[in-house]
Amino acid sequence: MFSNYKFLVIAGTSKAGTTSAFNYLANHPQICPSTKETRFFLDADYPLSSEIRYQKDGPQAYLSCFDSEDHQKEQNWRLEATPDYLYSANTPHFIRETLANVRLIFILREPVSRLLSWYRFGQAMNEIPSRMTFDDYIAAQREFGGIFRDGYRHPAFAALQHGRYSIYLKRFVEVFDPCAIQILFYEDLKRDAFSFMGAICSSLGIDETYFKGYSFNVVNKGVQVRSPYLHRSYIELKEKLRRSVRHAPKLRWLLRQIKRSVDAPYQKLNVTKSRQLVMAHSTAEFLCSYYRDEASVLREVFGTDAPWSERQPSSLV
Repeated sequence: MFSNYKFLVIAGTSKAGTTSAFNYLANHPQICPSTKETRFFLDADYPLSSEIRYQKDGPQAYLSCFDSEDHQKEQNWRLEATPDYLYSANTPHFIRETLANVRLIFILREPVSRLLSWYRFGQAMNEIPSRMTFDDYIAAQREFGGIFRDGYRHPAFAALQHGRYSIYLKRFVEVFDPCAIQILFYEDLKRDAFSFMGAICSSLGIDETYFKGYSFNVVNKGVQVRSPYLHRSYIELKEKLRRSVRHAPKLRWLLRQIKRSVDAPYQKLNVTKSRQLVMAHSTAEFLCSYYRDEASVLREVFGTDAPWSERQPSSLV
């Protein structure tokens, strides 16, 4: 379906720079972006909401996620990013059945630093109770075994298991040709954003010189906040505004200008200095054991070398 179009989907993982990568690509003249997370191909029961869904609205609804003015630019890539696609069981088949010409990007991150990021983000967004320590956060997930429970139906409470990326990547490898999948790493994006974006451009056959001199500002950076309720409301309001103007380029530009003038006073009002996070030695030992083989599996099964092969959880405390 949609054989006249080319699609680029950043399909994983969350808390690994996917928002930054999406925004960098969205500005490229050979890219036609959607809103960042359409969540269109997630399973119907996956615990994240969306306006439209493959199983409910049918495959034809997917094009409504993109600016109608861009539909005639068949030579450009249509871009979206939904990090939780990696963890949704039927998503590989939904994408394969709908998009005839698609490339998938998975950005992975050292699993323990990703867990720490999820913990901070979840508390800032009021998804994780403010009194829940990091040790309790890990203990709860060990008890749940990756199953969403009432009161904890959010991907933050599956982040422990979700850090074993190879389990989920295998689903995509079984469905897609290897040349349609690109595995990248957050650490490389952080170290050298230009080379990182250049690798994506090269794989897509688009102009990588666009990013020469580009300002690679971090987007959706994790923060410590005074009021999680205010922070969540602020983030949700910005997302609603982005969605409301997604088909109006001039309004999107105006919204970006307004955002710059509003973000600074908000930061002063609600963002505070991050507190040092400490984990028990027993938690660090468990995480070290839990993720011990992940880097070697990525190398052996997918032929990619993780830049965090030797990193120990204790160094992240």
